[in-house]
Amino acid sequence: MDKIELSSVAKGSLEELTSDKGASSTELEKLLKKLLGEIKEQSLVEKNEDLENLPIDNYDFSFDEVDENTSSFAFAKGMDLRVYAQNIENELQEIERDHESDYVNQTRNFVELHNQVQSCDEILAKMEDMLSVFQMDLGNISSEIETLQEQSLTMNIKFKNRTAVEKQLSQVLDEVIISPSMIKKITEGDVDDAWLAYLIELNKKMIYIKTNQDKNIKAIKDVGPELEKLRLKATEKIREFLLTKIKSLRIPNTNVQMMQQSVLLKYKKLYQFVMDRYGEVAFEIRQTYVNTMKWYFFNHFDRYNQGLQRLQNPIADKYDMIGYDESSKKGGLFGTSKIALQDKVNIFALGDRIKTLYDQDAGVILVHIAENNNQKYTFEAIFRSFNLTLIDNASSEYFFDVEFLSKDDDPALEVARDCFAEIFDSTIKLGLATLKQYVDSSFDALGILLCIRLNTQFAEELQRRRVPALESYTNQIRMLLWPRFQAIMDMHVESVKKARSKFVTKDAHPHYITRRYGEFAASILTLNEEYSDPILINSLSRLRSEVTLMLNKMSGGFDDRKSRLIFLINNYDLIITFLAEIGGKAVDSEIAHFKELLNSKVGGFVEEELEPYFGGLIAFVKMAQEAKDINELDPEMFERVSADFSATWRQSITSINSSVIQNFSNFKNGTAVLHAVLGQLIIYYTNFHNCLEMRMKDGTLRVRQQPVGVQAVMVEIKRFRSNF
Repeated sequence: MDKIELSSVAKGSLEELTSDKGASSTELEKLLKKLLGEIKEQSLVEKNEDLENLPIDNYDFSFDEVDENTSSFAFAKGMDLRVYAQNIENELQEIERDHESDYVNQTRNFVELHNQVQSCDEILAKMEDMLSVFQMDLGNISSEIETLQEQSLTMNIKFKNRTAVEKQLSQVLDEVIISPSMIKKITEGDVDDAWLAYLIELNKKMIYIKTNQDKNIKAIKDVGPELEKLRLKATEKIREFLLTKIKSLRIPNTNVQMMQQSVLLKYKKLYQFVMDRYGEVAFEIRQTYVNTMKWYFFNHFDRYNQGLQRLQNPIADKYDMIGYDESSKKGGLFGTSKIALQDKVNIFALGDRIKTLYDQDAGVILVHIAENNNQKYTFEAIFRSFNLTLIDNASSEYFFDVEFLSKDDDPALEVARDCFAEIFDSTIKLGLATLKQYVDSSFDALGILLCIRLNTQFAEELQRRRVPALESYTNQIRMLLWPRFQAIMDMHVESVKKARSKFVTKDAHPHYITRRYGEFAASILTLNEEYSDPILINSLSRLRSEVTLMLNKMSGGFDDRKSRLIFLINNYDLIITFLAEIGGKAVDSEIAHFKELLNSKVGGFVEEELEPYFGGLIAFVKMAQEAKDINELDPEMFERVSADFSATWRQSITSINSSVIQNFSNFKNGTAVLHAVLGQLIIYYTNFHNCLEMRMKDGTLRVRQQPVGVQAVMVEIKRFRSNF
């Protein structure tokens, strides 16, 4: 504590000297020495006091060790210990004086340092004052900022509140205020695009008023009656406008679809307005449109149907059955047929009638052009033309009904379907009645089946167009056509059954019933190529069985088996020819069935044809094949068979060739039969040669005449194979 106080005194004295600008450096040095002396003495006193106050027990040292170390150092230098201690004392004093002198020499620097420290203290004091003021200013600014923040928050809340109020008030004003121009246009103006725009705006105002009518807003209550007046006036204008446009559809040569697209759909918002605001008027407009379009379509389709019926070409009557005798249906003075022969087409062959089904590019029949060109059409062509026209018009009308009668968020499909059904009810009944009239009197199975396939195409097209409204129509057509087709097929089967007991023929060429069946079966299978209807396959199978039985029965009228076989081969071949002409998987099973029958009959004919010319050879070969030992056979038989064959084989082959040419006029069939006959002859003669060689091995048989070689026979046969 004394040291601190002394330093404070010295500092005070030093400050006094430095503050006295007249003090000399000598005085400063004296004063410094005095201070240093005092400090030295004070330091010594303090050191002694500190040593006295220190507890000796706290220090553990040994004087023996000091004496020993000091003595060792002194003895090492050869010095007396007293002298060595005095030297150390002198060195310490000298060092102390050097430090004191150095300190005194640095007195001026200390004074300057003190002055600088003092200047810094003054500057720092000023800065402290400035920072204090700045801190006070910052405190004031922070308070002001907080105040501004509070004011800003308050103003923001007020702004939001006023904006919300303004928005609500603006909406109320926009929806409540009715401009004079709107009133004038709706009440006095004509219905046009501008009128429609005002109507849409009026409808929005009415929706808003109705939504907010429970709110206690005086403006809404005041404007309600005015909007009601405008609603009544707008409804009156809309009713007059739409009814006028709808009635204009009755004007002859009016393009209905153009009117629908350019007028009615353009102003569909008008109908939606009355549908929402005045249901009775909307019903009146809709019913007027339905009645108008119902009259329009029925009137046009009725005229079109009558024109098509005038173009129909008669096809068949009840006498045009597969099993009926051609002589019974010839026209003439006493003929029974109601259809002139020159007006009829072949009802058993499909021919160009298939184009009606697959020619997608063919347009509908234009009655006036066809009448001018004196053209006639089969019923399936008329059926296609009528229904294609109906489908196109019905599709267009259905899409219009859905779009016109629907709201933006509600398709109203049920309403559209009801309107569509009412519009086309009489037209559909007309089409069904016309079809039923034809079907009930038709005996044309191919025409009925073509209509069935066309109806399937119509149903698929309606599905592709997504027009379900005519689904019941196509179903009713199918229910009319299929039973009649089955009934006509039954008539054909029954006619063949009756023909079995009537016809007796002596002509081995194909019968006309066979030709009819071949053409008819090929046509039916062609129309079944992509469908594979089991009902159709079953009916054709029944007819095939009856035709097969009839041919077998008719073949019994021939006196010999060969003629019977020729008759059956020619008839089976004709059927196969008709079936093969159309090709395809549909006829494969039918061709396979008749080929099996044909091959069995050809095999029998081969034996019958060879028997008159090579009977002995055939009998000998069969006997040799049945014999247990060929050596048991009579050698004379070998000689006789060989001689007979050598004498007549060329002439016999020529006769066989002539017989086949005469009996089988079909080149392909005759070639196959001739090949079969000559091939079987080679087999028999080869077997005979084999038997002869086996018999001649033992040397007991000697043939007087060399038999004809098999190779020579084959060369001759090749010459005849090219005759067909």
